[in-house]
Amino acid sequence: MINTGETVLKEDGVMPSCTKRQSLCGYACCKFTAGNWIMLLPDEYQQAMQQGLTTAHLSFDASHTQATCHKPCQKGELKPIDCSWYPLFPANQTATKFLVADHRKCPIPNHELIDKMLSVHKTALAWEQQHAGSLAQIAQLSRGFVGYMPFPYKIDNNQVVKMTAEEMQELALTHSLPTDYICSEWTISQLGYTALTTPDDQG
Repeated sequence: MINTGETVLKEDGVMPSCTKRQSLCGYACCKFTAGNWIMLLPDEYQQAMQQGLTTAHLSFDASHTQATCHKPCQKGELKPIDCSWYPLFPANQTATKFLVADHRKCPIPNHELIDKMLSVHKTALAWEQQHAGSLAQIAQLSRGFVGYMPFPYKIDNNQVVKMTAEEMQELALTHSLPTDYICSEWTISQLGYTALTTPDDQG
């Protein structure tokens, strides 16, 4: 298993569902051939500096709110919270609806991401408590993500329920990957993966 870095929340975001599929996807989430980028949450970069996390493995924009990585992160290096949330990302101001990475890039089936969704909800709300307005800002900025789709589940009154088709459409992004997209990092070609589902979801 890859030795990951550290978020400023001291959580690394490693999931068994992810590690058991890394031989298939070739760590595609650590590469940026599809044109995506990592979002740093408000004040995350500053907190990383205060905690002594190194950032030489990352390239940042001028405002230190967007980054890409040169290599998978190691202990002592900053792992942005966005990376620890991957393949999910909050899509509304209450962190109850989510985006999920196109499954032709990330092969984790949706039903195996429900516990991750609950974890992201918790940490996103904790960040919002420390930095009021963060969720509104990151939900807006995420509209520019490439290759993310509406996640088919949401949190409603502390219950996990399926999203309606209308709710899914409301969250749809402009920058989806082409219908013939094939992830160049995947080590072998696998049938049955679509933007929204995996063979495990369909079965």
